[in-house]
Amino acid sequence: MNYFKLVILVFIFILAVSFASENTQSVTLRYYFNWETPTFPMYLLMFIPFFIGIVIGSLVGFGSRFRLKTTVKNLHKSKGELEEKLKQAKEAQISMEYETPILEETPTDTEVIPTT
Repeated sequence: MNYFKLVILVFIFILAVSFASENTQSVTLRYYFNWETPTFPMYLLMFIPFFIGIVIGSLVGFGSRFRLKTTVKNLHKSKGELEEKLKQAKEAQISMEYETPILEETPTDTEVIPTT
């Protein structure tokens, strides 16, 4: 699977380099109120938002991963506590099975059948 990812990344890199080499024209973006950007190559118009998206996505992913790691840690702690309780319950059950039961004293009278 790692080789597949590597091949895909190399392919994307080659596409990006070829795109940049084909789009080297200088552009100036104009906004409202006659505000203009400095002149820069056209490929930067595509690459800058792409990399900003990667950075923002990574930050969001980092926050999610941190929360998930905290949840996993808490679940492992709960699991350990529950396993300890289960072990204690099994030990208590085993000790109850091997205890000698106390029998109640019952009279040993024999039943008399009335004769008529």
